[in-house]
Amino acid sequence: MTTEEIKSKLNSTKSADRKRAAKEIGKLKLTDLADDLHQAYLKETKDKRTWETQVEMILALGQLDYKNALTEIDPIIKANNPHDMITYAAAQTYVRLKRKSLSDASPVLELLQFGGLSTVSGCLNPLGYDRMQPDERQIKELIKLTWDLNKHKDFERGYGDPRYGIAAACAGWDRQITKEFLEHCLATANGDTPLEYVSENSLKGKYVKLR
Repeated sequence: MTTEEIKSKLNSTKSADRKRAAKEIGKLKLTDLADDLHQAYLKETKDKRTWETQVEMILALGQLDYKNALTEIDPIIKANNPHDMITYAAAQTYVRLKRKSLSDASPVLELLQFGGLSTVSGCLNPLGYDRMQPDERQIKELIKLTWDLNKHKDFERGYGDPRYGIAAACAGWDRQITKEFLEHCLATANGDTPLEYVSENSLKGKYVKLR
């Protein structure tokens, strides 16, 4: 699709078109459409039925590093709904908009202090998807805070293990620091195949295509 075709879909009356457009804008990092995407998102929030489209728009705003979206993202984070895909997406975008660089995990650490399941699961994803490289101090703190996230008070069978994002990120971190954590993830994965997959590959120092 051309940029004009994507823009046209973003303004379509069909939610599926708008969802696809948002996904393409984020994937291709079409910063020229950032303002249009933001305006489309503001309209989208008026219809609770289109939450899947809202999720893609929130994620795309983070991928574009569109700082103005924090006005809408902050209240979602503060609401901190424990089992909610919009909150899950907002946590990822919050990290991307608040960090100073790919070495800055402070927004992740902030959300881990209070977040419900959707918030903690979401905030860890940018670590893996963006191959973030925090310093040793932050890595150790991240591991400490996420060690037993599979025992999070909101965690229930059927939800993915919240440690997925950080386990994936460990592929590019010091093995001496991450080895015990990754082995612990494998020992406590309880049949969570995605967590097992990224943990096994991270132990080999290998980044993999993420879900």
